[in-house]
Amino acid sequence: MFRSFGRNIRLVLVLFITVYISASSFILFRNMEHRSLDMLRQLSVQYTGQQHKNTLLFMNWLEETSKLISNNQVVQQALKKPAYDGAISPILEGIRSSSSDILGIYIWGEAGAAYSSSNVSGLLPFTEIKKDPGMKQFLGDREQTLRWTVLNREQLMNAPTDLRDRLLLEVKIQDAGGRVLGLLSLEVEIGKLYSFYLSDKNSIYGENEVYLLKGNGELLKAADMPLIRLKEIGAALATPGKSSLNETGLKERETADGLILLYPLPDSEDQIVTYISADGMNAELRAFKYIMLALNTAVFLLFWLLISMLSGSIVNPLNQLYLKINSTMKE
Repeated sequence: MFRSFGRNIRLVLVLFITVYISASSFILFRNMEHRSLDMLRQLSVQYTGQQHKNTLLFMNWLEETSKLISNNQVVQQALKKPAYDGAISPILEGIRSSSSDILGIYIWGEAGAAYSSSNVSGLLPFTEIKKDPGMKQFLGDREQTLRWTVLNREQLMNAPTDLRDRLLLEVKIQDAGGRVLGLLSLEVEIGKLYSFYLSDKNSIYGENEVYLLKGNGELLKAADMPLIRLKEIGAALATPGKSSLNETGLKERETADGLILLYPLPDSEDQIVTYISADGMNAELRAFKYIMLALNTAVFLLFWLLISMLSGSIVNPLNQLYLKINSTMKE
């Protein structure tokens, strides 16, 4: 009788301890997982947000540089002439040599002449450039004076040797009356744009990935990435996501393995896409889970031993008392 009572005590206590340990461990792990994701989001938004501001400063500097060229009276007077004017070349070379970030400078005049820095040749005529639908829309928009776009040299010059995508600042050159005299284009290595958002492996949330989402939905990558990652990001971008309320216009998307942040570029339909991988965080969580399993197993075994000792300390005296009473009654 008392043996059955002891087994019931052990069973109840073991079930209680098992449920308590399992429930508390589950709640603790989920809480750690949620806090880790929040920390990942906060750190990544803080870092990329600051880098986005640096990007805007860089782009603003290039826009100011373009104004030095487009507002130059020598340049404007030369663009009114159909013949080539050698006075523009020293101006372009001076601007390009002042910054290693500017790869090339192009100028097309409505009158027919075309100019470029010395490292560029074979520009297409302005009549061919204007056939592009996007360029035609840009030139026809009276309110838009400049735009940022991503193109390769195939759309700008004959037989280009480098077909990699470039970041271009395109500016209308206008006289005091607002008449368009030509088009100015500054060429920048697109890797310069990506470099602002990239982080190294030693950062708090690990190495990230940077892409450019064009207005037509095309996703350009900063480096070679597996096709499955491009599909994952493309699928995430196609789903609705929340937008932050800060001045940067940040948009967020969550995936199964990370976080996607989108920053719009000024005067452009393109967006910078930063993929923050959660692989490092998930690896830490897995290690934490295994540690918890080991500790819970040790705690369970300890409590099982204590419960066995406790039930024995209660049941054994009762059993001995029962046997003594039984023997006394027989006597």
